[in-house]
Amino acid sequence: MKKYDLVVIGAGPGGTPAATMAARFGKKVLLADKRGEPGGECLFEGCIPSKILENAANRYAMLKEAKAFHVELKGAAQIHWDAVIADKEALLQKRAMAALQSFKALPSLDFVAGEAAFVDAHTVEVNGERYGFDHAIVATGASAHIPPLQGDGVAKAWTNADIFKNRSLPEEIAFFGAGAISCELVQMFAKLGVKCHILERGPRILKRIDEEAALAVQKRMQEQGIDVILNVTFESIDGEEGDFAIRYSRDGVEKTLKVPHLLIATGRAANVEGIGLEKAGVAFDRHGIEVDGGMQTSVPHIYAVGDCAVGPKFAHWATYTAGIAVHNIYAPTRHEADMNKLAWVLFSDPQIASAGLREADASKAGLEVTVEKYDYAVDARAQIDKATKGFLKFVVDQKSGAVVGVQVVSYDASSLAGEAALIVANKMTPQQVMSAIHPHPTLTESFGKIAQSLFFKSMMQRRPR
Repeated sequence: MKKYDLVVIGAGPGGTPAATMAARFGKKVLLADKRGEPGGECLFEGCIPSKILENAANRYAMLKEAKAFHVELKGAAQIHWDAVIADKEALLQKRAMAALQSFKALPSLDFVAGEAAFVDAHTVEVNGERYGFDHAIVATGASAHIPPLQGDGVAKAWTNADIFKNRSLPEEIAFFGAGAISCELVQMFAKLGVKCHILERGPRILKRIDEEAALAVQKRMQEQGIDVILNVTFESIDGEEGDFAIRYSRDGVEKTLKVPHLLIATGRAANVEGIGLEKAGVAFDRHGIEVDGGMQTSVPHIYAVGDCAVGPKFAHWATYTAGIAVHNIYAPTRHEADMNKLAWVLFSDPQIASAGLREADASKAGLEVTVEKYDYAVDARAQIDKATKGFLKFVVDQKSGAVVGVQVVSYDASSLAGEAALIVANKMTPQQVMSAIHPHPTLTESFGKIAQSLFFKSMMQRRPR
């Protein structure tokens, strides 16, 4: 039986960097992935394909908005969706092949295609062959969660894994659930002229994020002609591709929505079944593998990172926690993951960028905070771009003076996410943010202006009366 210093299961945004980091340290590493191509769901069915398609949709929508900038375009704009899908497939393959090539530069790293499962706490089996290890990292990711709904149409609906493969643009589609996946996709398809519906059990979309930010996106959806149906009690989903019937009740009235296409996006389920975790003694439940702050499982020499572990489900969180795990396995000091530093971007319209704590999170943590908001309606860059809807929000801990949370709602919030992440990660004060010279006219200027506003307010409060 071949023996390795480290076995990594899953070659997505958590497993691949974990394996390559350990190999660069000179450790003998086995990386196993059932797909046989590195990248994981993020590359093949998640963030990368969705952004490729969204990019095409946004550029198509820009043509329609050209008149606002006094640009006259002759003839109707057309989008060749099959060509967009072909571009997507080519780029995904290019990235996967580049990762495979990078493995060849690491002689102590072996990559094997196949489903890996634990035989015991120090052995895994892949394709019928067993491998021993000193340490292991589980990075098997997550898949679409399908809720227990009535009807024969549930199993026939699309998930995110299916929608990016369809080579023709649908005429009409319904989205079941109003989380991040649905909200990004529904606006993308609406921009392409697809008739869209989005159904949600709760009173608003994006229930897990800042309410003010979510409502800005919800309002924009309605302006785009998207049928936003809230406070829904679902009864059943029947039918098949081309003819779905969604039965639900709202305000006590039973209704049926008939659509040719349906996508179910009601959260993510950790990929923890069928990999022998119980044989290795690793504790897990339906939410994922239980880990401590150092990404260590109930078995000290086995770690779990990314979506398969209990915690946030982001590709960049998977990469970050991979670094934490490898450090804790091989370094003499211990690091812990800090969720208070987590930043993310929702590629909705307008986009939402978030770093650190929301005001509600800070209150739950027992912090007394000051909240300051900058409205992009007064911003020079936003006015030039005719995109003044949105805001920047700072959440400041009154005790330490540090900015513990940043929320951005803007047509280009993704370009501001880096500064937001650095401010929160380094626990910067408004005075420190203000000390930077932000270029004019750019959206980043808003960081300096909001910091200046907070600084002068604090000075006024300190003045003797």
